[in-house]
Amino acid sequence: MNKSVMCLCATCLLAGTMLANGLAIGKLPLPTPEEQAAAEAMKAKEQEQLKKEKELLEQAQDRLAARYGKRGADGKGATGERTSDQNMPKTTSELPGGVGPTPRRPPSAEAHSGSAK
Repeated sequence: MNKSVMCLCATCLLAGTMLANGLAIGKLPLPTPEEQAAAEAMKAKEQEQLKKEKELLEQAQDRLAARYGKRGADGKGATGERTSDQNMPKTTSELPGGVGPTPRRPPSAEAHSGSAK
């Protein structure tokens, strides 16, 4: 029993030393030109879809503005200015679908917050 525990400890120490020295760590190969082209095409497609969704959002805003006229729902006068992209929520700049983090979309800071007390 004592001998097997000593062998186990020695094996763990040897494995840890090998990992620390970089002997067991490898590198991923660089993406091929086809993979890079596919990633660029996907990114362009997402940008096009975001642009289309932004245009649909603006059309809906225009319809609401026409429905309420020059006065807003709160009774105050409208300024006639569009909401700038910098003041929009984060979710309007992300494509719908897909749950959880991906290599293109890392987890948000809120995902790692502690529990509320």
